Amino acid sequence: MAFINDDELTGLRIENMILHVVGDEEFSPEPTRMVEHADFFIERIRNTDVSSVFEFHADSQTKAQLERMARNDDGFEAGGQALAREFSRFHPGSSRDGAFFIFELRTDNPDVRIYSMIKYDYQQVIEQQQQADGANLLRLIVQAFVADKRAIQKAALVRVVDGVAETAIAATDRMKQAPEIGDYFAKYLHVLRTRDDEELNRKAIEAVRNALKELKDILPDHDVPLAFREAKSALNNRQRITPAGLEEAVLAAAGNPEDERVISRIENCVRRKVKSAKLEGLEFAPNRELLRSPAIRRVRTTEGVLLFYPDRVGDANVERVRMADGGEVITITTRHVEEDGIVRREPRSAA
Repeated sequence: MAFINDDELTGLRIENMILHVVGDEEFSPEPTRMVEHADFFIERIRNTDVSSVFEFHADSQTKAQLERMARNDDGFEAGGQALAREFSRFHPGSSRDGAFFIFELRTDNPDVRIYSMIKYDYQQVIEQQQQADGANLLRLIVQAFVADKRAIQKAALVRVVDGVAETAIAATDRMKQAPEIGDYFAKYLHVLRTRDDEELNRKAIEAVRNALKELKDILPDHDVPLAFREAKSALNNRQRITPAGLEEAVLAAAGNPEDERVISRIENCVRRKVKSAKLEGLEFAPNRELLRSPAIRRVRTTEGVLLFYPDRVGDANVERVRMADGGEVITITTRHVEEDGIVRREPRSAA
């Protein structure tokens, strides 16, 4: 699933919000704002909701500050000002000025608070903020959000339960190739990446394989292995792997059906597998080594046994153990034997 789960989404609401301008000017703390345009900002927050690939360091000051706010050791205003001041301190002069939002969100679970932090770039708004009162500044920002969907530059989501922040967080950064985030944002949050692109590729491959198994009855000739190879080939040819790309790969492997009911079934199935693999909202580079079809190894024994099998590194389906006398024990583990028949031996031609 993405960071915010389905139960939380149904009751998600903004309880507090604060906004600071960050840039070259000296930091100026602002008061908590009355919650306005709540539905609009909830939708923007949901746009930043991606599966987690980062975790807090144990000594993260951002984590500690959010915990103090959740426990009411620090009020939201004082805590929000402290978080924004630190963000402004880390904010390099080469980065564009912008607005830094902090939202405190509640769910139907009274023990849970979710904090959203969003760095928003829009130079025109920042230039006008000196002439605009608080309400007009927020109105200008909302208008700018509508005009430029890419204005959200950085975002993070943190869940605090019973006053303790969970280690895993969701973080995005438009200035870096997803799912990476920039150095200063990573230092501000004090996080490290815990799921690399290889792991994400393996999860994507697993999600596709599981989807195709579930969809076997609508695949051409009900051939899951062939469809799996075609789906992997489609992913291998992409510049970036995304949840939408996984849907497209499975649709292609299923023969690009035209029946809307079949298309809907495939899309829903892939989305479930993507959610289970915790790939929602993520994009990453394809691993060509993992996605290419493995070579076929051919083995002939002196006893006349001929074997063909995919030559995958670490493949657990074929185990080969060498014996002291030079022979081998070859063990094949399979979930099902699909073909078992007698091959008629052709007579040898005369020499």
